[in-house]
Amino acid sequence: EVSVLFLLLVGFMLSAFFSGVETGSYSLNRIRLRHDVREKERSALRLEALLAHPHRFIFTMLIGNNLAIYLVSQQTTQLYLNPGMQSDYLWGGFLPWNAETAATVTLMIPLFLLAEMGPKNLFRTNADRLMRGLSVPMQMVSWMIFPLAWPLERFFRLFLRDEQMRQSGWGGYSKVMLMEQLAEGRQRGVISSYQSRMMDHVIAMHQLPVRLLMRSVKKSLTLPEEATVGDLRRAVGRRSGSELFLMKQHQVVGIVGLQEVIARQLPDEAPLRPLAQDALSIEMGRNVKSAFYRLRNNPRHVAAVVDGRGHLVGSIRIDDIARYIAKR
Repeated sequence: EVSVLFLLLVGFMLSAFFSGVETGSYSLNRIRLRHDVREKERSALRLEALLAHPHRFIFTMLIGNNLAIYLVSQQTTQLYLNPGMQSDYLWGGFLPWNAETAATVTLMIPLFLLAEMGPKNLFRTNADRLMRGLSVPMQMVSWMIFPLAWPLERFFRLFLRDEQMRQSGWGGYSKVMLMEQLAEGRQRGVISSYQSRMMDHVIAMHQLPVRLLMRSVKKSLTLPEEATVGDLRRAVGRRSGSELFLMKQHQVVGIVGLQEVIARQLPDEAPLRPLAQDALSIEMGRNVKSAFYRLRNNPRHVAAVVDGRGHLVGSIRIDDIARYIAKR
């Protein structure tokens, strides 16, 4: 029975290991991990390599845990079989009671406490330390179970599009998760308070309306659509800017780049309308995050900010958003 008890202990330890590592992979501080990868720390490099294939990693842990639980169940059943437990006994006259049933009932609470809840809570609160300390065993286990995990990963990919595969990796953060990671990184000195403040500004972009960052219409260069190059030169003397909006009453009908006009060396009487391009318009109620993506895809990186009637109320450049992110 000594060998049976030894294998039973090994099975419990392996199940606790796989359960804990699975939870630890979700709780690991990714910001600190990437920082240590840049510092070429060996444990961080091993973890980075393992987590580079998230689905394969999880399949490895699940397969290993199932094998460990099978070992525990098999050895517990053997403990009941050794004394010669009958297999056709009916407990209470109707409930089948045999070695397999006895093993299942016996293991319910110990497995839950010692191989599930206990290690998961331990790894959740000490993910960085435990995951780094166990990176070598994790790497060895991944090599051993690779022949089983790899086919499952390939089969799983058949049900997901490429976009879904990219979104289902480790890179996804909810707002709460990211804030927790940043707070921990700041406490441990991985990121400076200034870097943390910049990240806070980025996170807040989806709540910040464009109107709080825009330049008012009084500070934006505007001219009527019938304006000429001479009008532009006089307007530039009064206000700064690299683009000019052409207006029809209160609405923007085009945008002109000052450098383009200067480079052409046009006479003062030349009209500006033929030089104008379609202007990007952003509603003043939109959030800064939405505006950022639209400005990033716009070749001029500038947009007219309009109200609900389409009237110009100001302008915003991608530089304005960058200054907001970087402000101290």
